[in-house]
Amino acid sequence: MSHWAIPCDIWKTMEEEKEAKHRGQLTKKQHQQLLDFKTVTGPHNFTREAALHAVTKLIATNNQSLALADNLAFQNALVAMRPKSTTHDLPSSYDAKIHLHNEFTKHMKQLKKEITIRSSIFDASDNAEDLL
Repeated sequence: MSHWAIPCDIWKTMEEEKEAKHRGQLTKKQHQQLLDFKTVTGPHNFTREAALHAVTKLIATNNQSLALADNLAFQNALVAMRPKSTTHDLPSSYDAKIHLHNEFTKHMKQLKKEITIRSSIFDASDNAEDLL
Protein backbone atom coordinates (compact mmCIF):
# COMPACT_ATOMS: atom_id res chain seq x y z
CA MET A 1 0.00 0.00 0.00
CA SER A 2 1.29 3.41 -0.90
CA HIS A 3 1.97 5.83 1.91
CA TRP A 4 -0.07 8.40 -0.02
CA ALA A 5 -3.25 6.45 0.82
CA ILE A 6 -2.61 6.58 4.61
CA PRO A 7 -3.80 9.67 6.54
CA CYS A 8 -0.96 11.92 7.71
CA ASP A 9 -1.45 11.44 11.48
CA ILE A 10 -1.51 7.64 11.14
CA TRP A 11 1.52 7.70 8.86
CA LYS A 12 3.41 9.88 11.35
CA THR A 13 2.59 7.46 14.20
CA MET A 14 3.69 4.50 12.10
CA GLU A 15 6.97 6.20 11.26
CA GLU A 16 7.61 7.06 14.94
CA GLU A 17 6.95 3.47 16.00
CA LYS A 18 9.21 2.17 13.23
CA GLU A 19 11.97 4.57 14.26
CA ALA A 20 11.58 3.69 17.97
CA LYS A 21 11.71 -0.03 17.15
CA HIS A 22 14.83 0.57 15.09
CA ARG A 23 16.46 2.29 18.10
CA GLY A 24 15.39 -0.59 20.36
CA GLN A 25 13.00 1.50 22.45
CA LEU A 26 9.35 0.90 23.16
CA THR A 27 6.73 3.56 22.56
CA LYS A 28 4.43 4.71 25.34
CA LYS A 29 1.60 2.62 23.96
CA GLN A 30 3.79 -0.48 23.89
CA HIS A 31 4.92 0.16 27.48
CA GLN A 32 1.32 0.51 28.63
CA GLN A 33 0.33 -2.71 26.91
CA LEU A 34 3.21 -4.56 28.56
CA LEU A 35 2.68 -3.28 32.08
CA ASP A 36 -1.11 -3.60 32.40
CA PHE A 37 -1.23 -1.76 35.73
CA LYS A 38 -4.46 -0.65 37.30
CA THR A 39 -4.54 2.82 38.77
CA VAL A 40 -5.20 2.83 42.49
CA THR A 41 -5.93 5.97 44.42
CA GLY A 42 -5.33 6.13 48.11
CA PRO A 43 -4.69 8.57 50.89
CA HIS A 44 -2.17 11.23 49.96
CA ASN A 45 -0.99 11.75 53.52
CA PHE A 46 -0.04 8.95 55.86
CA THR A 47 -2.25 8.55 58.90
CA ARG A 48 -2.28 5.75 61.42
CA GLU A 49 -6.07 5.46 61.02
CA ALA A 50 -5.82 5.06 57.24
CA ALA A 51 -3.11 2.41 57.60
CA LEU A 52 -5.19 0.56 60.20
CA HIS A 53 -8.28 0.72 57.99
CA ALA A 54 -6.35 -0.51 54.93
CA VAL A 55 -4.76 -3.43 56.81
CA THR A 56 -8.09 -4.39 58.39
CA LYS A 57 -9.80 -4.24 55.00
CA LEU A 58 -7.07 -6.44 53.51
CA ILE A 59 -7.49 -8.98 56.31
CA ALA A 60 -11.29 -9.03 56.12
CA THR A 61 -11.77 -9.04 52.35
CA ASN A 62 -8.94 -11.43 51.42
CA ASN A 63 -9.74 -14.04 54.07
CA GLN A 64 -6.41 -13.47 55.83
CA SER A 65 -5.55 -14.31 59.41
CA LEU A 66 -5.40 -11.50 61.96
CA ALA A 67 -1.82 -12.64 62.56
CA LEU A 68 -0.92 -11.05 59.21
CA ALA A 69 -0.72 -7.66 60.93
CA ASP A 70 1.95 -9.02 63.31
CA ASN A 71 3.88 -10.80 60.56
CA LEU A 72 7.40 -9.36 60.41
CA ALA A 73 7.63 -9.60 56.61
CA PHE A 74 4.31 -7.78 56.25
CA GLN A 75 5.43 -5.05 58.64
CA ASN A 76 8.68 -4.69 56.70
CA ALA A 77 6.64 -4.26 53.51
CA LEU A 78 4.63 -1.49 55.18
CA VAL A 79 7.83 0.21 56.34
CA ALA A 80 9.25 -0.07 52.81
CA MET A 81 6.24 1.87 51.53
CA ARG A 82 6.80 4.59 54.13
CA PRO A 83 10.32 4.52 55.58
CA LYS A 84 9.51 7.09 58.27
CA SER A 85 7.12 4.63 59.95
CA THR A 86 7.77 3.54 63.50
CA THR A 87 6.47 0.40 65.16
CA HIS A 88 3.89 2.61 66.87
CA ASP A 89 2.53 3.64 63.44
CA LEU A 90 2.03 0.06 62.25
CA PRO A 91 -1.22 -1.68 63.17
CA SER A 92 -1.05 -4.79 65.31
CA SER A 93 -3.39 -7.77 65.15
CA TYR A 94 -5.12 -6.46 68.29
CA ASP A 95 -5.68 -3.06 66.63
CA ALA A 96 -7.05 -4.75 63.51
CA LYS A 97 -9.37 -6.94 65.58
CA ILE A 98 -10.78 -3.97 67.51
CA HIS A 99 -11.15 -1.89 64.33
CA LEU A 100 -12.91 -4.76 62.54
CA HIS A 101 -15.29 -5.20 65.48
CA ASN A 102 -16.05 -1.48 65.65
CA GLU A 103 -16.65 -1.21 61.88
CA PHE A 104 -18.91 -4.27 61.95
CA THR A 105 -20.90 -2.86 64.89
CA LYS A 106 -21.25 0.49 63.13
CA HIS A 107 -22.41 -1.25 59.93
CA MET A 108 -24.97 -3.37 61.81
CA LYS A 109 -26.40 -0.29 63.58
CA GLN A 110 -26.74 1.51 60.24
CA LEU A 111 -28.37 -1.55 58.69
CA LYS A 112 -30.83 -1.83 61.59
CA LYS A 113 -31.68 1.85 61.22
CA GLU A 114 -32.33 1.45 57.47
CA ILE A 115 -34.49 -1.64 58.04
CA THR A 116 -36.51 0.16 60.70
CA ILE A 117 -37.08 3.15 58.42
CA ARG A 118 -38.10 0.96 55.47
CA SER A 119 -40.44 -1.17 57.56
CA SER A 120 -42.10 1.95 59.03
CA ILE A 121 -42.60 3.33 55.50
CA PHE A 122 -44.00 -0.04 54.39
CA ASP A 123 -46.36 -0.17 57.41
CA ALA A 124 -47.50 3.40 56.73
CA SER A 125 -48.32 2.56 53.11
CA ASP A 126 -50.29 -0.54 54.23
CA ASN A 127 -52.29 1.59 56.68
CA ALA A 128 -53.02 4.13 53.93
CA GLU A 129 -54.32 1.39 51.65
CA ASP A 130 -56.56 0.07 54.45
CA LEU A 131 -58.13 3.51 54.85
CA LEU A 132 -59.01 3.68 51.16
